[in-house]
Amino acid sequence: MRADRPFFLPLAITVVTAIIATLLFVSALVAWLAEIFGSLKIPCLIVGIFMAIIATTVYAVTLKSYFRQIGEELNVIYSVSRAVRSWIDWVSALLGASTDNEKEEV
Repeated sequence: MRADRPFFLPLAITVVTAIIATLLFVSALVAWLAEIFGSLKIPCLIVGIFMAIIATTVYAVTLKSYFRQIGEELNVIYSVSRAVRSWIDWVSALLGASTDNEKEEV
């Protein structure tokens, strides 16, 4: 791959195309099932449940571990920030005590 070729635009076009293709596929599936069942409510319910199952499966397989990792990283950041905050409070108390002593001496 050449360095002077754009990367973001083809990626964005691919993502938009995939989204449009998915929407067209779902619309065609609902229209086809509506012809079979003679109603629009049942196919929408069937496709909706199917999409919910797919979304739950994708979450369980891929995103759950990713969000768990982010949660662990946030816990580390929180622990470090608490340690830094306690150190800042200790230094502030130390400097505040010496500042108060200097004010009393004057």
